Amino acid sequence: MQQFQVNKQDLSINRVVSGNNETHSNEGISFEVERFAFTANNLTYFMVGEKLGYWQFFPPIDNRADENWGIIPVWGIGKVVASNNSNVEVGSRYFGYFPPATYLRMDSVALAQGNLIDTSAHRKPLPQGYNLYRPLEKSQGGKQAHIENLQMLLWPLYITSYCLWDLIEQSVTKPEQVVVLSASSKTSLGLAYALKKSGCHAIGVTSAKSKSFVNELNIYDEVLSYDGIEHLSNKPTIVVDMSGNAQVKKQLESKLGSSLMRYVQVGLTHWQDAVEEEGSEFFFAPAHIQTRIAELGAESFHAQSGAFIKEAMRWSATWLNVKEQTGIHTLADDFDAICKGEIPADVGLVYSPS
Repeated sequence: MQQFQVNKQDLSINRVVSGNNETHSNEGISFEVERFAFTANNLTYFMVGEKLGYWQFFPPIDNRADENWGIIPVWGIGKVVASNNSNVEVGSRYFGYFPPATYLRMDSVALAQGNLIDTSAHRKPLPQGYNLYRPLEKSQGGKQAHIENLQMLLWPLYITSYCLWDLIEQSVTKPEQVVVLSASSKTSLGLAYALKKSGCHAIGVTSAKSKSFVNELNIYDEVLSYDGIEHLSNKPTIVVDMSGNAQVKKQLESKLGSSLMRYVQVGLTHWQDAVEEEGSEFFFAPAHIQTRIAELGAESFHAQSGAFIKEAMRWSATWLNVKEQTGIHTLADDFDAICKGEIPADVGLVYSPS
């Protein structure tokens, strides 16, 4: 198998490694990774890999004595090519959390309500939502492949968008405006779509180069560039920060003062400028999901969030251009541009590793 790895201390250092894919488990299965998406959201997994356990999902092959190599998880589709579990058929396909690699082995699995769950020992302590794999139809290409590409690119982001909207909706005191940083990111756009539907005044803050694109989508009530933050009105505000830029955060705190109701840190698209601050509220979607499932029931939560995601994906299909790449090395080729934020906001990258 081949696997894309990064240095856990230095994102600029990466490699593609070939190694053994054998397993000795009597209960395990093996996936061929068909395709996976890679977005700026994956860089957040890198930045909080130690804090939130993202490095634990997929142990790197060929690590030897050097423990600095890690695997940034991705959302993708895999096909079962070997199975020691009578309930999992060879040829069946699943959507879920994969390594950027050609194969994934699971030591043990379970099935629940038609979904596959990786029950390997090293994944049991990790959030259940990341260990669950949803079944897909057999590949037929064409329209189905396009829908699956959108699912890989947008489902993990738009479930976070939905949860952020839900968090704001549950506020005891409603804000008069919501300021969304890194407004061109897909998670931000999903949140803006939800806020627009609910009539909440949303202000997107983005780079000068992305301002025109964001304006054209007509999804925010206002769009500002970062040098226009001083023009914000001082009224009750929730800030949702997808960028992680510490300097921008200080500027907003100074500008809004007592009008700042809540500062929610979500992503780290500006990971180079991120500084971990004690007491910061870092939003973790799986935790919010578990809380709301406990309050609403699983069926109700999944029905509501699923309906939103499907609607938002249909909207996104009108402006998102999917760029398909072949070969695991193409991720290595693109990685520097991804890290520098050079991928256009209307482009989604999907990789076929083999």
